[in-house]
Amino acid sequence: MPTIVFASSKGGVGKTTSALALSFVLAHSGVRTTLIDADPNAPLVRWANRFPDGLPSGLTVKGGLGSEVAEVIDSATDPFVIVDLEGSKNVEVSVGLGRADLALIPMKGSQLDADEAASVIKLIRRQELVFRRKIPFRVFFSQTSPVIADRGMRDIESQLRDQGIPTLRVAMMDRAAFKAPFRLGGSIYSLTAADVRQPGVAIDNAEAFAAEINDVLITEHKIRAGEEAA
Repeated sequence: MPTIVFASSKGGVGKTTSALALSFVLAHSGVRTTLIDADPNAPLVRWANRFPDGLPSGLTVKGGLGSEVAEVIDSATDPFVIVDLEGSKNVEVSVGLGRADLALIPMKGSQLDADEAASVIKLIRRQELVFRRKIPFRVFFSQTSPVIADRGMRDIESQLRDQGIPTLRVAMMDRAAFKAPFRLGGSIYSLTAADVRQPGVAIDNAEAFAAEINDVLITEHKIRAGEEAA
């Protein structure tokens, strides 16, 4: 049962929308998924409560605030667990990272976001010492332009590569379709061209994102299995 944790100490980087988009893809593929909202503002819980009839089949949304987050993660029984952590560096965030089979760190293409991502990576490294295990992670770009990457973003990508920080190839684009479910209910798969522009393009982006995450999970599992065998 993979637990995928979205973590960022900075708001407005697409953490919640990316977590929800991944949940949509998994549920649409027939994979039962528990989505845990560990944000004090509870945007995902409020969304699920506002549109209960539009909740995708196979997707369960639970709140996990404060000290409850570890308990809610541990009690989940679905094949996939996705956690949207609070945007801070408190104890509960640390515990949530300690439960992760994969931590995903969203960032925009700015130096400020790169610095915040580095801060989360340091927190992950500390939790590896606490839990005495490797916590795989990937940085990914979110809310990026679907047209062109600016020079600043390219410089940040180069910086991450030079520092040996693992990143996802697929970025989450800035698409209205990823925000529309909070307003309309349902999922990205229930949107039409009358609701948002080119919903199919957003779906393709989310599915490519999910496919790469699945590949990362498979790779990390093989690495872990090899280390245990050695």
